[in-house]
Amino acid sequence: MKRFFYSAILGLLSAAGFYAGSPGGERPVYVYLYARVTDHVNLDVSEDRLRRILPMIERYRKMHPEEHVSATILFSGSVSQAFAERNSQTHILDFVQDFVRRGVIEPGYDGSDEPTYKNRPLIDLAKTKTAEERWLTRRATAEAFLTEARDPLTGMPQPGKTGGLKKMQEVFGQAACITGLTLALPVPDISGPMAEVGVDAETVHELVRYNTSAIMFGVLDGNPVHAPLYQHWSAGLSEDLSPAPDTPPELYWQENVLRSSESSGLDNRLFRASGGAEAFQKVTGKLDRSKIRIIHVELANPRNYLAESFRQSPVAFAYAHPDHPALPPEARRASADVDAAYAKEEALLKFLADDYFPANRGGRFVSSADLDHMAGPSTGFSVPVVALRSELGDMLKTWGSGTTPPKYLRVDGHYLSLADLFQVMTDALAELNRTAKLPQFVRVTAVYGPVETSTDKGPGQGEVTVGSVAHVCAGLTARLHDTAWSPNPKNSIPFHVVVDGIDLNSAQFLRLMAEALANPSPEAKLRVKETEMFWGRNATFYRTRSLRDEGATWTYKPAVVEVAAVK
Repeated sequence: MKRFFYSAILGLLSAAGFYAGSPGGERPVYVYLYARVTDHVNLDVSEDRLRRILPMIERYRKMHPEEHVSATILFSGSVSQAFAERNSQTHILDFVQDFVRRGVIEPGYDGSDEPTYKNRPLIDLAKTKTAEERWLTRRATAEAFLTEARDPLTGMPQPGKTGGLKKMQEVFGQAACITGLTLALPVPDISGPMAEVGVDAETVHELVRYNTSAIMFGVLDGNPVHAPLYQHWSAGLSEDLSPAPDTPPELYWQENVLRSSESSGLDNRLFRASGGAEAFQKVTGKLDRSKIRIIHVELANPRNYLAESFRQSPVAFAYAHPDHPALPPEARRASADVDAAYAKEEALLKFLADDYFPANRGGRFVSSADLDHMAGPSTGFSVPVVALRSELGDMLKTWGSGTTPPKYLRVDGHYLSLADLFQVMTDALAELNRTAKLPQFVRVTAVYGPVETSTDKGPGQGEVTVGSVAHVCAGLTARLHDTAWSPNPKNSIPFHVVVDGIDLNSAQFLRLMAEALANPSPEAKLRVKETEMFWGRNATFYRTRSLRDEGATWTYKPAVVEVAAVK
């Protein structure tokens, strides 16, 4: 298996100059504070990190209630288990839960360091033959990852116990944010498994069995598969999903889950609080302020405790040395250096609270719950069919004779992904088929993208009638509205649709539905056109998955931030 697909490299080479900042803008800047607590071996360090930063957060929260200082603390399942077992001696669990109860912090989950990097549930696609089988295999792997207890040093499964997200939520309650759910593939010719990056619909489908309210991280600052031009890709995708000032490049929807990015390209990357106030000012001085921006600021990074010469993470060292997993004395910084790192973190919080936000009106700290509230719902609202038809008319003019579909469509203040658009047009035309009239409104409901895709643009000739398209839509609506959970979701966009004997890909059918709504006369004839399944290189560039399994890119859409909703 190839380690990375390079098909978009040439197209991204020009991206470096495209995303330059607009220093004259004055849109709000929000700061999202978080910390990852995933070291279940050096528990003295993990506890010290929490005992330092939680009172610090609360102190500034009390001093500046108008700025809503809070943080999301991301725990692994292994740390959650260790804290629960250790609580009778150190009361660390009681300490953290007290801050959660008082709303100072929100608990979250990070699976990045769950035991271990090599010995963990792997996606074995060797015996799969169909898209449905590949979906089921990935979903089952995600189930093991989210729930399975593993030996803290060897990663061997521990039957009868819970781990992962399930353990974290047993200990700390519902996660407000979730990250680190990247699954892996077995690769025999290298030393360990390879991360499978790209869309994650199968994992999200399994995740909703345990949590339906958490946001997830989007574009990460790290690059686990060492892809070339990663930052240029992240800039490109972020720009694609940020078409207006009220759509932050760092926030978007995927599989109807809100994603908050650590990195949005060249001008905004993950900022470590130990960098201090001066470094933060340099970042914001170069920030494009023509749009709302969200900066991820990481508190209490483990590097605060590590000597400069020690490059491994504490957890990576433990997994590599299971016989003596604790950090060796020479790997640790002197206590004075640790104090100095936290002094810089506190100086940053002071600068933000006392100086930066007062000087930049509208900005403030935001929590995971704040982001979720600001963005509103991804589905569950209705759009007027009159407005939908108007926007579809403009979309078709732009589409013209080209083969590339649009990324999404904004209707009545809401963005509709390609999957959303497919669903609402299906419902509208199904009503036309049933009553000979279009409905006044159509409701946006949750659907998945196509389970399978291809680079095939479909047939380039033939004609169908609007009536035939509407009749096919009537046969699809029950499937698209079947949201009952099953291992393979029924409410996914079909990959192929047959109309008047012509086998079309789903993008071709989406195009025909748009044309049918623009001219809803049952006898009108529509010409079949070749149409690509993907809206652009950035949608599929960063992946190790096969392109045929990237249908969830149909669920990408911008997140609209309602500034007035930020309380």
